[in-house]
Parts: sequence; structure tokens; C-alpha cells
Amino acid sequence: MKNFNSAELVHKKFNELQRLQNIISQSVLYTTSDKDAKITSVSKAFEILSGYKEEELIGKCHSIFRDPNTPDSFYKNMWETLEKNEKFEGELKNFSKNKEAFWIKIVIDPMFDDNGEKIGYASYRENITNTKKLEYISTHDTLTNIYNREFFDKSLESKIKTAQRYNQEFGLILLDIDYFKKINDTFGHNKGDEVLVKFSEILKSNIREDDILARWGGEEFVILLPHTSLKNAFLLAEKLRKIIEKKFDSTEQKITASFGVATYKQNETKKYFFEKADNALFKAKDNGRNCVVKG
Repeated sequence: MKNFNSAELVHKKFNELQRLQNIISQSVLYTTSDKDAKITSVSKAFEILSGYKEEELIGKCHSIFRDPNTPDSFYKNMWETLEKNEKFEGELKNFSKNKEAFWIKIVIDPMFDDNGEKIGYASYRENITNTKKLEYISTHDTLTNIYNREFFDKSLESKIKTAQRYNQEFGLILLDIDYFKKINDTFGHNKGDEVLVKFSEILKSNIREDDILARWGGEEFVILLPHTSLKNAFLLAEKLRKIIEKKFDSTEQKITASFGVATYKQNETKKYFFEKADNALFKAKDNGRNCVVKG
């Protein structure tokens, strides 16, 4: 049996520690940063995911990966938590060096020295990109990339329960592209698809961040409006109607839309509430289209 002297034992333990550190670096997505949130180290696994080498990231901020569509409230909450020296957890969309999107579940821990002084932060991540892709497919319309009917239906049920519990008011807009069949018949279905995509983009860019827009089916769309009165739901619908009419004014086929609006009243069923907006939309069409009717 071979005897090891103390120097050999130290060397052996050092090599084993390095081996373990390499294994962790190659399998765990982590970074460390100083008090100013400047990156001080990254793991090999994170290098692969992000596409950046460690030397490219040292001294940089994590904003280098930032998705510009991430709401400021996410970062506000993150820093408020970390400034209280508490652990922060959240889900975040980032971009790699070659501009590919990836989703992570992130845990950030403040780091302290032996005297209890904060010296920086350690961030650990889980790659949840595939999970997010499946979630997106199940909740979004494949053509327009807005929410689908199933997601909206669940959101409406949830909103009604909340409204009943806290006596909240919220609005609903149901809208339909006027004479859409004529567009398909005259210009073809590809043109019809282009109109649906542009129509969705117009709606999405002119509603609030917490409003829920979905394609209900065909050329019909719905918008759920949290904390909204009937008056304000009507005003938004009228604003959207005018924008749509103006945006499509230069196309071969003039495109307009009809709107039905309603607000939820206590103890109404989902079926009755939705029918209020649906009946209002029917009246808008009956009134000549390109108008807004309250339910």
C-alpha cells in the first residue's frame, strides 16, 4: 500500500477539487458578478448557451443578453429583492451572441465576505426554452402569434372568478373584420392571411400591456380589458376602429371592422357576459358595419 506525504495529499485533493469544479462548470449555468452587477466569471455551460467566451463577458453587465420586450417591472422587482439581500427567482427571456432567443429560470443569490459585507451576486440558471416553446404553441394562434381561443377562454374564466371575489369591473371587446370573405374571394387566401397578421399587429400595438388579445376564430378577435368601465371600453374600441380604417386605407380592398363591447356585472355567467358583447357586435354589423355598439 502506497503512503502519501502531506504535499502529495494536498496536491491530490487540489486535483480532485479542480476536477469537480470543471464538472460543475461544464454542467451548471452560472455567472458571478460584483456589487455593480459587472460579470466576474461564467461557467463553461453558460458560455455554450450564450455563445460568448468568458473573456468577452468579464466586466460587462447581464443586459448584454437582455430581451428589450422584458417589462421594466421585472427588473424593478429583481433589484428591490436583491437590495434587501434576499434571493430572487424568476423566468427570463435572453438572447445569445448570434441573436437566438433562449428562456431561463434564474436564481440570484447575494454573496458576502467573511465580515458579512456584500461583494456581489451568484446567478444560477435552468434552460427552460423547450418548455416555453411548447407553452407558446399551446396558447398562441399559429398564423397571427397572438393568444388563441383556448387561452382566452381560460383567462376569461379566471377573470370572472377574480371579479366576483373582489367586486371588480372589467371589459370585453368582440370585433370582426368587415366583409372578410370578399377579401379571400377577390385576392386569395394568402392575401387574407396577410390582412389577418397586419390586423393583429395593429390591435396588439394599440392596447395596454395587461390587456389580453386573442383570435377567436376566422376573422373574429376578442380583447379582455382588466379594470375597465363600459365607457373606456367603448372609447378604446372606437380608437381601434379609426386606426384600422386609416391603416388599411391604402390597400386594394378598403378594410374596416365592427365592434361589440360589454363590461362584466356581478353574478353574470360567462355565457351571458360573452353574449352581451356578441349581441352588440351583431347590432354593429346590422347597423352597417364599421361602428361600435355597447352591450
